[in-house]
Amino acid sequence: MEKGKDPFWYRGLVSLLIMGLFMEWLHPLRSLNIMSFGEEWFPAMYLFTGMLLLLGLFGLKWTIYMPLYGLCTLAVWAYMVRGSEETAGFMSSLTLLLRDAGMILSNGQFSMISQESRMLVLMIGWALLVYSVQSLALLRSSVLLFAMATLIYLFCLETLLDISVYGDIVRTGALILMLQGMIHLSRLRESGKIDHVFRQAYSRWSFLLTAAVLLLAAVSWLGVTLAKPGPAARISLQQTAERLAEWVKAEYGKEAVAVTGYNLSGEEEEMGLPLRQSNRVYFTAQTPVATYWRGETFSEYNGRKWSETEDDVKTGYAPGIIANPSDYTTGKPQTITQRVEFAQPPRQSFPLFGGGKAAEIADLQLLPGTRALPASIEYNVDARTVKVILDKGQPQVEGYTLKVEIPGKDPQGLHKETGADPMPVRKRYLQLPEKLPQRVKDLAAELVKGASSRYEQVEAVNNYLRQHGSYTLDTRVPPEGQDFVDDFLFVTHEGYCNHYSTAMAVLLRSQGIPTRYVKGFTQGKQDSVHPDLYSVSEGDAHSWVEVYFPESGWVPFDPTPGFAIFGGTDRPASAFYHLSAAGSDALSKMTEYTAAGWLRTVDFIWRKKVLMIEIAVIAAILGIAAVILKPWLGRVPLWLRLHTTRRRFPGREELMREALGVWHALARRFGAPQAGCTAREYIGNLPVEQEELRALLYDFTADWEMIAYDEGPMNRSRCIAFLRRCLRISKKVA
Repeated sequence: MEKGKDPFWYRGLVSLLIMGLFMEWLHPLRSLNIMSFGEEWFPAMYLFTGMLLLLGLFGLKWTIYMPLYGLCTLAVWAYMVRGSEETAGFMSSLTLLLRDAGMILSNGQFSMISQESRMLVLMIGWALLVYSVQSLALLRSSVLLFAMATLIYLFCLETLLDISVYGDIVRTGALILMLQGMIHLSRLRESGKIDHVFRQAYSRWSFLLTAAVLLLAAVSWLGVTLAKPGPAARISLQQTAERLAEWVKAEYGKEAVAVTGYNLSGEEEEMGLPLRQSNRVYFTAQTPVATYWRGETFSEYNGRKWSETEDDVKTGYAPGIIANPSDYTTGKPQTITQRVEFAQPPRQSFPLFGGGKAAEIADLQLLPGTRALPASIEYNVDARTVKVILDKGQPQVEGYTLKVEIPGKDPQGLHKETGADPMPVRKRYLQLPEKLPQRVKDLAAELVKGASSRYEQVEAVNNYLRQHGSYTLDTRVPPEGQDFVDDFLFVTHEGYCNHYSTAMAVLLRSQGIPTRYVKGFTQGKQDSVHPDLYSVSEGDAHSWVEVYFPESGWVPFDPTPGFAIFGGTDRPASAFYHLSAAGSDALSKMTEYTAAGWLRTVDFIWRKKVLMIEIAVIAAILGIAAVILKPWLGRVPLWLRLHTTRRRFPGREELMREALGVWHALARRFGAPQAGCTAREYIGNLPVEQEELRALLYDFTADWEMIAYDEGPMNRSRCIAFLRRCLRISKKVA
């Protein structure tokens, strides 16, 4: 960064104001709690930005400041990714970084890299943005583009994410006014309209400008505070976005399309979104018995989605035996050992998928090169499910070995079971929404009428759902206020596994039968050579129910047509079944997806907050880079012409056209010439202090006059020298 002509302290004050703008990019994000590195990420980024701006003040050569920028970036990154033990955490992150680099080079899948690598990429982009903004301010006296980008960014946070940023906007406006005012003095000096700017003028200008901006900001804040506008007066584009989404729904009648797979975000979405089949392999498994892969259970249904309470969740470490003090079963289940290996190690906390209740975590397979540590887990004592918690410093898991208990399902034995359900089971697994429509309860009573045992009641509901409606992935979220099960049973009559399993759970609960909702995968595709190996894809993601029997405990049932947990003629439906059941050809699907584009965009922005912030930063970098490179791009034709005219003699029109670019560059830097001013007078009055540049301008003017006034032919070597002089002048005055 070349050293400017303003005093060092003045450039430092400009950089300090730029620092304030960058802080306004980071400060509103604290309320989102989206950074997995914790609250310390924000102070570290503040310090990182300040270090970069400080380095940019000294006008170092690029061969010096680039390594310094790189060292600062790596130092802050290393601090952020450190674990509970610095050496182990840092070395583990370096191993992941090398692995991710190899992954990108081999298959180009940037979306699969680790959180540490994403953080490094974000910080490199942030460093480039800081350098670009400071260069524009100190060398080109321009900050308007970044200022407008900051305001638009804050406006989007308020409108799309409903974050209160009024104070941030007021501060940003004050910072922009300060920056524009201080840079204006630099522009006056560079344009030559002021012959000499005394150092005292900088101090006076800064003081008066600061006082004026603070007064204006105080008046604005006080005026809004005293006015106390009511909620109805607030204009929010969030409401506009919601109305747009409602309009799209009304116009096209379609929802945002999700992809089949297992949701690891921890936030259950409203059920009913249409699905698109994905056959990407999620994990491979070795098991002596074909089973469903049980992940999580849910007990609370609010009419739109399922959730799970934290009452029975305990913490611990793996490997180890899973405690089970609340198992009310009297039978002895079969215990088997299953081995699971992920196609891509999960980046978020994930459940241990198994064919039954987890009994023991025998082994966890970590990424190569990482230090073996006890894995932090959460296990649901009642449901016997386990979740591995991936936190800072926790090595990623490639696979695991799990011992599970598979419940037996003997129809004759279940038919004979009698007895009362334990009170904790009834209290937790009979919950229903207060506003559950009465016709749902009436239907359940009609279905179980005449059944002599709990098993017959369960089978009556199961058989009804298998024959009810049609299976399809092309569904919709019920209208606001409409119960999901009621909408499925009495309105749409079509859906996929979530619809059938939720309906069965609600129908059985309404008749006093404890039932819970289960998420996981079907058995997957069996290997043709090794029958104990199964390939489980995202398309195999599934849901079913578990019903409580007083003696056998929790027994799984699957009411979805085309699926069966235990033997029989039915087998889990293949990907072809899902696609054919979806019910339309590719052209129809493409039309539907295009029509729902606006709604998918709104939904994507809301759910992918971090990604949208990264895109905003990258867009700002590209915009500023375009402004910086614009003069250089304009010189590309001149450079090409200079290196392609060696075989022919440049003509007068060609030389005048290139000289016109030099005059435009001089006018942008120093101002346009006054009326009646000759070329020599204009060049002589320019405030150019570099002797080399002044000599180039004088020689350029002499040649230009000869060409413009046709005072005689110029030889070939002089024409080439003239083009080179045009290129050098354009570079120096840019």
